[in-house]
Amino acid sequence: MKRKLIVLTAFFALALSANAQQLANSTHIPEARTAWNPAFTATGSNIITDGFFRMQWLGFTGAPVSGFASFQYPFARYNMSGGALLHFDKTGPVSKIGVQLNYAYKLKKVLGRYSQLSLGISGDFQQYSFNGSGQIFNDDGDALVNASRASNFFPSLGGGFYYISNTREYKDNTFFIGAAISQVLTTKVLVNDFDQERQKHIHFNVGGRFYGYDFFVEPMLTANLVKPDIIDVLYSLKYEMRDAFWAGLGYASSGMAAFQGGVILDEFGGKDGNLRLGVLGNYGIKSSLSKTGPGLEFYVGYSSDIR
Repeated sequence: MKRKLIVLTAFFALALSANAQQLANSTHIPEARTAWNPAFTATGSNIITDGFFRMQWLGFTGAPVSGFASFQYPFARYNMSGGALLHFDKTGPVSKIGVQLNYAYKLKKVLGRYSQLSLGISGDFQQYSFNGSGQIFNDDGDALVNASRASNFFPSLGGGFYYISNTREYKDNTFFIGAAISQVLTTKVLVNDFDQERQKHIHFNVGGRFYGYDFFVEPMLTANLVKPDIIDVLYSLKYEMRDAFWAGLGYASSGMAAFQGGVILDEFGGKDGNLRLGVLGNYGIKSSLSKTGPGLEFYVGYSSDIR
């Protein structure tokens, strides 16, 4: 019990720090990238409805829980796409819930006949809440703890790009790269006159797909940076059998190892329908993180081609 209190107290201190990571970290699941980079919104010709849910530090009261549900629509005739996400993030006494609107414009044949460069912008509208009742802190005289309950609404803007060398699947090997920055422009978040300063978050992603006859292998690197005070790098390797299943391994520089897998139901709900169901489990392999317990992530996505 004492160990749990020490770990949770340290985590809550990070969550309330002005320089801490304020947005949920990225994931090894590549389909969820639209939550961190608006340029990834409906990059092809598919309408996509998906959801993502993550539980960290299983077994700890007040451990981080986050997720989103999104809808993405391609306006193929106009080389653009739009989307909306409902998202939430809760860690102990701090919780955030909001709506993120994404827009992306697609430039064709930038560096090749089948290449595409997407430029995206996002607007995020969050309700920030703090509820200190029932929590355990080292400093009982802290202004935030004395406030007990408080909430505030704040908007923010972000943007990014995403480049893919080949938009055709199972034709040629593909290279992709993208970067985005969140909370570029934002308002103050005042909780009883205490300013929770919003920090810029940078999301970087690079990788490729190497195709076989009916499968591909996808190595990917994802980096998350806050100022440069916090840097976390995710290394992923995924194998996917066409219209059947996928499996993958991952490692984060923070010391978390991950394994993911999922099934693909082709022609689900129609000839052009595709349903993806996946799960990811991670565990801290460094001595300090192994005490926090495992984490779980779930992904479900349905897509249908509008062509």
